[in-house]
Amino acid sequence: MTPDPHRPLLVCPQGSIECHSHVYDPVRFPYVLQELGETPHDWQAFRDMLDRLGFDRAAIVQAAAYGTDNRCTLDAVERLGRGRARAVVVTGPDETEAGFRALHAQGARALRVFLGTPFLSLADIKPLAKRIAPLGWHIILQDPAGPNIAAWAEAIEGIPCPVVIDHLGRIPPGPGAMASATHPQFQALLRLVETGRVYVKLSGFYYSSATGWPYQDVEPRVRALVELRPDRLLYGANWPHPKLQPKPDDAKELDLLLDWVPDAGTREMILRDNPARLYFSD
Repeated sequence: MTPDPHRPLLVCPQGSIECHSHVYDPVRFPYVLQELGETPHDWQAFRDMLDRLGFDRAAIVQAAAYGTDNRCTLDAVERLGRGRARAVVVTGPDETEAGFRALHAQGARALRVFLGTPFLSLADIKPLAKRIAPLGWHIILQDPAGPNIAAWAEAIEGIPCPVVIDHLGRIPPGPGAMASATHPQFQALLRLVETGRVYVKLSGFYYSSATGWPYQDVEPRVRALVELRPDRLLYGANWPHPKLQPKPDDAKELDLLLDWVPDAGTREMILRDNPARLYFSD
């Protein structure tokens, strides 16, 4: 757990939605990929995290350790209630329309493509997008090895559903704090976001930082995204920060938005309005 958990200074707007955290309950739901497992952080700990940070609702993202076994994530949604939680699931490339409808009935609203695991690849995106689009789902995309934005752009070209890119794309740091927004991969990401078909999660800042807390080399990227398309941004705590030690302070991470996104109306858009369209429109 985060040392000395406390509440943030930022007060989330009513109806706020946390968009990227995981539930780990290996006693009830054994891991599929043990090497990606975490210490137990069950649905009750997840609920307590939401309450402490001030989030009313959440989109629970299937942990990579569970592969295509979505039981842990869907169980957490059921226990929290579908008025408070929705799921982002992982499937194989051959998942059927009927299978997606069954997942939808259990609270799933998005499909996770976590590259580097043996479940889905960029080549799977277009055929799967056609199956999930009628349900109003979207795809969330992440590559822990680092992005190839040009390949991503090709993979998602013309698909009939939105795409959400995790953790600011996990783009490597630039040569200096103020130069980070000029990184070629980040500029390519901006071009994708500008189309309106792609969302970006303000989450996992440490993945893109060379300086560490308070991530001065990430701030220019966040500000550039906010200036370009604040209506295409989401926030995620990335709790419980898989495989990361020491664990970051979740409240302080959220409080960065007070500085990086100083306009309260824009923060409401990021913390409530944008994710509500994706996860709680029904």
